[in-house]
Amino acid sequence: MTNALHLFASLTLAEPFQDIIQGFTSAHPDVSVKPTYGFCGALMEQMAAGAPADVFAPSSEPMLAKAAEQGFVQTDTAVNYARNRLVLVSLMRDYPVAPKLEDLMEERYARIAMGDPESVPPGRYARMALEKAGLWQDLTARLQKYPDGLQPLKAVLEGRADAAFIFASTANSVWGKAHVVDIPVGVSMHYPVAVTSKSEEPELARAFIAYLQTDSAQKILEVTGFAHALSAQPLPDGF
Repeated sequence: MTNALHLFASLTLAEPFQDIIQGFTSAHPDVSVKPTYGFCGALMEQMAAGAPADVFAPSSEPMLAKAAEQGFVQTDTAVNYARNRLVLVSLMRDYPVAPKLEDLMEERYARIAMGDPESVPPGRYARMALEKAGLWQDLTARLQKYPDGLQPLKAVLEGRADAAFIFASTANSVWGKAHVVDIPVGVSMHYPVAVTSKSEEPELARAFIAYLQTDSAQKILEVTGFAHALSAQPLPDGF
């Protein structure tokens, strides 16, 4: 008999989780992992509507904190297993020199794409970086805000934006044709995971979370642009 494990995860995790799930099911042949990828807010709406979910893997600690506030996760099972970085990307064919943050004030960077800072983690971190550099107000009119963290890169690739703030894992596919510049923010961009409050397979969910911390899973995450977590314990207030 096969046991089903329902995984709700951020869309940014689709690439590494494909291989991680394969490794997990190889070690647990009696388990079938059924992943649902999407934007974290939409995933929480599905859980609120009663969709079956055993594991929730959002793209930031604040998102996990929000899920905890709404009673969707078992907070004592929460753990950080990876982290991301904020990067600024621009196409090499259009801009021979990689831009620095202050270069965005130049007229050639008239369209700057980012996720909506109110709901999209990389957009939130981008705003923090721009505010820290004293550029947020000056660049506000140039900012194109998108409802997710993937569309800003698409806007650059399609010529609708001159530069974009995205996660390093999202930029993994454009190495060699785009400048990818690390942008310091001052916070650790951890990816947490937790067992859901209504999980019907809590032991399997815990086993999957434990597998995420194994060397095999960590190597897959590293190849796809993620880094090791600096702290395993998510901060209670989301930072």
